[in-house]
Amino acid sequence: MADYVTKKELEDVLDKKFSQYQTAIIGAIDFRFERLESQTREFDKKLSTLTVTLDIFLKHLTDWEDEFTILKAEVDQMKVIFKEKFGVEIAVQK
Repeated sequence: MADYVTKKELEDVLDKKFSQYQTAIIGAIDFRFERLESQTREFDKKLSTLTVTLDIFLKHLTDWEDEFTILKAEVDQMKVIFKEKFGVEIAVQK
């Protein structure tokens, strides 16, 4: 004759298995979240380093542009002085 399972026995087995599956799934999800958090922290560090590098580069570029502007003004003044004092006009050929 066939073995029968009572509703109570089935519920007990399912509750036990469900709890095991639930624990396994939560463990896997926790692992994935920890991994994502680790990757996010790593990305944040790299982004911070890149930001600092770009800030330094931008400062150098700005300093260079300022220096170039000053030099250009000085050359313009020198052109005026050469023309006034020596009658020599300096022109840039393109």
